[in-house]
Amino acid sequence: MVSSELADAFDPTRVILSLYDQDIDSFPAKVAAHFDKIFASKDAFDEIPSLHTIDPRQTDRRLVSFRAMIQDTSPSPEMYLARHSNGKCGGWGLVDDSGTEDIDYSDLRENTVLWAVSVPGESPWVGGDDAPRPLFPVSHPHKFPVPEHHFGVQVKLYDTSQSDSLKSTDAVTLVGILTLESLAEESDSPNALPVLTLHVLFTRELPITIIPRVFPYVPAVSSVRVLREELISWMADEGLGGDKDAAEWVLLNIIGTVQSRTPPLLPLSLTLSRFPASKTPATTPNLSIVLSHLLPLLVTLPLSLETLNNSSFSPESKDEDLHSGRLQLPRGSVCVITEGGVTEGDVFDRGVRNLRALQEMMTNQTLEYIFPFSRFTFPTDVVCLVLSEGKKSTFFQTSTNVRIQPKDGCELYGSAVKLPSPESLAMFRDLVGGAKTGKVTQISESVAEYIQEDFVAERKSAPTPAEAVTSDDLIHRMMVARLLTLSMHQSEVTTEIWERVKVLERARCERLKA
Repeated sequence: MVSSELADAFDPTRVILSLYDQDIDSFPAKVAAHFDKIFASKDAFDEIPSLHTIDPRQTDRRLVSFRAMIQDTSPSPEMYLARHSNGKCGGWGLVDDSGTEDIDYSDLRENTVLWAVSVPGESPWVGGDDAPRPLFPVSHPHKFPVPEHHFGVQVKLYDTSQSDSLKSTDAVTLVGILTLESLAEESDSPNALPVLTLHVLFTRELPITIIPRVFPYVPAVSSVRVLREELISWMADEGLGGDKDAAEWVLLNIIGTVQSRTPPLLPLSLTLSRFPASKTPATTPNLSIVLSHLLPLLVTLPLSLETLNNSSFSPESKDEDLHSGRLQLPRGSVCVITEGGVTEGDVFDRGVRNLRALQEMMTNQTLEYIFPFSRFTFPTDVVCLVLSEGKKSTFFQTSTNVRIQPKDGCELYGSAVKLPSPESLAMFRDLVGGAKTGKVTQISESVAEYIQEDFVAERKSAPTPAEAVTSDDLIHRMMVARLLTLSMHQSEVTTEIWERVKVLERARCERLKA
């Protein structure tokens, strides 16, 4: 049975007016707390209609939810009349309908204005909306990182505790009142065109996996190790020509996140070398299709001279409007970069800057935002996977290079991907998503001692000094050991896992020699 309070909440204008208590300074926080409490349960929250399904030209001031990425935090705050001359509430798009109004400037307050876009790279299975297109014409396409169908909204926030916490590339669900209004900076212009505007009531932060996941995960049907092997086999068969070793490295790559910035514990960047280019331009590799069924956030970036020289990878402010770059992606994203489309020709200055921006993201997990008289670097948390035709990436230095060895006759592009059963696919997603949220605790003293003694022994047994493992090799193996531990949904590195890392590394190095 639906409570009257929940039913009333779907007429947010009436609720705001009824809550109003004349205390204009504390009222925005009161409104946020009221609606947040009403929709605290998942069942109640799921009743809020998605912004995708509403046409504001037909139904103005509807309560909607919008799963979004914050794209631009640079617009200036807007002044609004928090209390009208008739004593009624202002804000959230409410206007005085008396026709005349004497403004008391002490009743003016600021709201925060942002621009938010549909989440770049969100896989269709995440929302359950079958990737709907907006019912309202898309505006400002330059503010979306990925050149696909999408839409964006002007966002107005009245509760400062919400607005202060939102940063560029944050993935959040915004719940508010949908209207059509001119841009805040164009409100005085008679020629201003209306844009979708969301007057926020409350926000919900989204996890790095978009859909909440659990670590460690205990599947009901099979053990984690068996499920992990089934996942690797499926990834290999459908995306990598049956190459299970490469599939295991891809698994370790896609579960990576920024564990720490000081000291730096960053995601593993991976090159799959000897990956053939597509015979047909703009064909998506099967591996990207496979990963799109596992990951909530996946972007495939096909490099070409056209893309490098004529697009922007970094966000750039033009005429006080932040244009998005292709790398302005929410944390938790996986970016598959294909090099096969780069043909002979010149890479110009913009192309060089784009390559540098992508390398900086791989190496340091940062992205530069360009403004007319300054540049600012912002943190990122994006996993990069490079597909290269050569022995190594043509353009990038990655943490690891794995030479792919597909079986004869296996197609890596254009063939239909066979999906596992819905039950198996759901468990694969739980396994991958849970591993991405996990943390590895401190390595026990006994295991640390084992690793140290093993490292010393391996150095002594090297045929020549040039072939001896180095301290950089040790750091790399420790990174892989952490990822391998997480992929098994464990929180502590064991000697067994360390030995498995050495096996993976030996096999990888042998392939590179071939």
